[in-house]
Amino acid sequence: QGFYNFNKKKYSLVNLEDLEIFEDDTLVTSQLLTERQIIKKNNHFIKILAKGHLTKRLIVQAVKFSKKAKEAIIKSGGQIQVV
Repeated sequence: QGFYNFNKKKYSLVNLEDLEIFEDDTLVTSQLLTERQIIKKNNHFIKILAKGHLTKRLIVQAVKFSKKAKEAIIKSGGQIQVV
């Protein structure tokens, strides 16, 4: 019944508080998030959300960022990389 969109992307959601486990200047990728069991499988469609506080200076690679998450990462001295 109905229409199923086969092109729909399923994003793995990651909060800023989840990124606090990493050391300063770490390059946070989907592979690293999978290794640390923050996301269940190596999904390249990651969206970073602004729940929690970020105090570490990180380089974060993701497909999407919420507006507040971008601001928080840059404010803490980090960088964002849209992949």
